[in-house]
Formats: sequence, structure tokens, C-alpha cells
Amino acid sequence: MARSDSETVGFIDVGTNSIHLLVVRFYKDSTGTPVFQDKETVRLGQSLYSTGSIDRATIDKSSLVVSRFARISRDLGADRVIAYATCAAREAENREDLINALSVCAEVKVIPGTEEARLIGLGVFGDKGPSSRTIEIDIGGGSTEVIICENGNNLFLDSLSMGAVRYAYGLGIDCKAPVSDEDYGVMLRNVDISSYHAVNKVKEIGFTKACGSSGTLIALAEMCAARRGDSDSSYLTLSELRELMPYVRSRDLVGRYSIPGLGKGRADIIVAGGAVAEELMSLFGIERMEISQKGLKQGMQLDHMLSHGYTIFGTRDSSVRALAHRCQYDEEHAETVNHNALRIFDQARELGLHRMDDGYRNLLSCAAILHDIGELVSYTNHNVMSQVIIEHADLVGFSINEIRDMGLMVRFHHKKFPGGKDPRLASLSREEALCVRECAMFLRIADVADRHRNRAIKDIRLSMSGGSLVVDLVSDEDPRMELWSLEKLRPDFRKLFGIDLVPSSTSDTRVA
Repeated sequence: MARSDSETVGFIDVGTNSIHLLVVRFYKDSTGTPVFQDKETVRLGQSLYSTGSIDRATIDKSSLVVSRFARISRDLGADRVIAYATCAAREAENREDLINALSVCAEVKVIPGTEEARLIGLGVFGDKGPSSRTIEIDIGGGSTEVIICENGNNLFLDSLSMGAVRYAYGLGIDCKAPVSDEDYGVMLRNVDISSYHAVNKVKEIGFTKACGSSGTLIALAEMCAARRGDSDSSYLTLSELRELMPYVRSRDLVGRYSIPGLGKGRADIIVAGGAVAEELMSLFGIERMEISQKGLKQGMQLDHMLSHGYTIFGTRDSSVRALAHRCQYDEEHAETVNHNALRIFDQARELGLHRMDDGYRNLLSCAAILHDIGELVSYTNHNVMSQVIIEHADLVGFSINEIRDMGLMVRFHHKKFPGGKDPRLASLSREEALCVRECAMFLRIADVADRHRNRAIKDIRLSMSGGSLVVDLVSDEDPRMELWSLEKLRPDFRKLFGIDLVPSSTSDTRVA
């Protein structure tokens, strides 16, 4: 489809507990980058599960929140604002009153439970899905979605009538007071009844890994991590949960405020949410569950892309290019340097100049795309600014060490080249430091070859001659200034690789 290089869309998730906003700017070569997020707890389900309908004050509050979120989206350049309403809107007797109030300011759709499950799975797993069969559980305010996915195929989708707000306010149990064993047992039995068919189907299909999402599971994982004395809240176990819940439900609302990892806004519904999590993990046979920060909003984002003609790029490439676009990079120069750097890397490996694998090749490519993004802040020190941005940009798909290595490659592509004992390499192993320096040198050569950002150098060809590396710049223009720049790299190149670098040039008469 024909469209400009970027598009901004606001996505609003009208949930039973909270309303979430995600504003995303889409670029032609990335899955988009979030430019704003917000959340407001409105508790659509609190009156719904107490009385059967949503009270007027909550409808008005929801309308105000959606109106404000829609305005923020448009102020950020969004041409379109999409709002999906889930469980509370599906079940309320007066849902038309809610939808009419919300539709004044946004395009609102009430989606069925299986569609909610599909979008959550898409948000958590991405369009390619997990390579191994994985179960995903999302505990919302009114419903709990269960998905089994493998290689992008949804083998099971279900939306169960259980949730943190539903059980906290719909079972006649005072969840602001300590919750007795008997009342907690009532919650567990309700989970059993509502999940009977799902449990049989899950056992029939099977799975090898388990994943969880939503605010409830994130909070439970943070509390479990605090109890075990570390900061790793990326998972929780059934054993930990069984130890945690008696402690949590023995306290009243105020007493729960001091529990590490639990926010005050969730203290009244955490016992109910914990009951759902504990019993489902037990029924499904899950001992360890990985926790995802993604969910419905991210699923809405990907679904928009898939239905509007965008190309879905890999996570790493997408996050790098989205960052580059946000920093207003020189795309043609970056792509030229990327091409040059990979040509040098591949030829140097064929000549035995290095032994780096394709992992470093990919990091070099990403560094080449991002090497000048610091110009947004300072041209003079753009290499330093580029490193700072890379290290603090929350790039998706990379490990901490990979982000560190990319930042260093970019830092060293300009100005003084580091020696092997440079203090900035102190946290790296000797082998890692060597690889980073070698990639930084390849990036320097690639950048020099497009010194004037005019793509005058059509190719770079490496060869060995008399124990030296000949770097031949192929061009139909006068390359002397690029050759002079290469001459300046010779001392550092010799120290790094132990051989001399010989700049050379070839005229390409085939280029018009």
C-alpha cells in the first residue's frame, strides 16, 4: 500500500481493571517504536461484578481517560486511534452506555474472548511465535486468556471467566481484609469449575514451556523475586507462589502495602489474582513460568502491521532501525557504511584475518546502521553520544553484553582508536575486546570509504600482497581524499592485526 515513510497510531486497551495507551510510530523498515505509554486504573469490573452493571461514575471516568488518551495520541501525530474493549464491555448489561460514551472520542470495538487471546499471543510471541510449544496465560481483571502456540500456529485459544477483579468483587469475599483458608478455597474451586474444559484440552495438546503476562502475574513475580532476595522477576515458580500466597492473604489491605514488589493499586485484588495463578499452574502442570511484559497492546500493534501492508522485520533489525529513524539518521550513508562494513568483514574472514562468527557480523551491521545517530545531540562528539544512546535505548532482542559491544564499536569508529589495554575495555574478556576492536576498525574503514556521503566508492576489495592487506577502493571518481584517510589508519591497523594496510584504488569504467 502507498503511504509515507512513517505513520503514528494510538492503541487503547479498555480492560476490566485498567485502560492502557500505547502510541506507536511505524517506519517502513521496522515494526514500529513506542513513543508514549500510559495507564489509568478505572476498575470497570468493580461495580460490574458487584451489581451486574457498570455504574455511571465509572463510565464517565472511562470516557474521560479514553478521551484524554485519544487527544494525546493525536497531539503526537496519530491519524488514527484504535480502542479495543474486552471482558467488562462484553459482559455488562449496560455495555451500550459504555461504548456510546467511549465512541465519542475514539473508534471502539468490543472484541470476543478468543480474539483477545489471539492478540495477546501475538503480542507476547510475535508473528513467528515460539519454536517450542508454549502455553501463555494472561490473568486480567475479568477474564483469563490461555493460548498454546508453536511456530506461529495457535493450537489453542480460550478466554476463561475468571480474573482478579471478578473474584475480588464478585464472590462475596472481603478481599480488603485478611482472606481465610475457607474463602481462599472458594476462589480455588471457582477456578476449577471455570477451567474444566480448558484443562482437559491443554493436557491433550501438551506444551514444553510456559509464559505468563498481565499486571497480576508481573506483580506476583516481583513479590516472589523479593522473597528469594534477588532482582530477577522474569519468572516465578509454583512452589514460590504456594509459599507467597498464605503470607499475602494473612494481611489486610494496609498490611499488604508494605509487601515488596506489590503496588498499592493492586493490593485489593492480588489475593484473587494469586488464586487464579496458583490453581491454573497446578491444574496445567506448570512449575516454572517465564513472565512477559507484553500483551494485548503489543498484539494490537502487530495486528495493525500485518493487516496494513507492512513488512515484519526481525526483532533485532527492527529495533535498531526504529532507533535510527527516531534519531533522524542519514539513511543512505548508514546503509552504504553497513554494506561496506559487511564486505570488509566477509573478505577479511576469507583471508584469515579474523575468526569472528556471524554473531559479531550481525553486531557490526547494527553498529554500522547506528554509528552516527549521536549527531542528533552533538556532531563533534557524535561517536560518544551514539554509544550513550545505544546503551540506554532499551534495544529489543539483544543481550546486555551485545549492547555493550555495539556501543563500543560505535564509540571507536571515530577519533582515537583504543589499544588492547584501554580502560574502556576492562569489563571484556581478552577475546571479546579483540573482536570489538577488529569490528571497530572495519567500521572505520567502511565509514572512511563514504567520507563525503556521496557513495562515490562502488566497492571495496581486499587482497593479500607480500604480507600486507591491500584495500582497493573501486570508484569512477577521484578517490584520493578517501585514500589519504585510509593512510591515517595504517599505524592502528598494524598494531591490531600485525600486518600493514596498503590503500589502493581502481577505476570502474563500467559505472556511468
